Amino acid sequence: MGPMSPQQHEWIIRPLVDAGLGLDLIRDLLFRLGFAAVVSEGRSTAAAVASLVSDQPAGVQAAWHEVIDRMISLHGTPA
Repeated sequence: MGPMSPQQHEWIIRPLVDAGLGLDLIRDLLFRLGFAAVVSEGRSTAAAVASLVSDQPAGVQAAWHEVIDRMISLHGTPA
């Protein structure tokens, strides 16, 4: 996958914005996700990814799952 456009960035995080999260918290979640992926050498489980938002309301957890699904769908898209 090549570089993402600003529109793709926005599309990925839109569910979290719509769930009411601010950009600082979204950045924090994505940083934690990236750090976990590096430390675990990409072997993170779905439970580990979900645990990043386990203390959040159900709507935020659903939005997070949508964000992860969108990241996965873009990863399979040719550049």
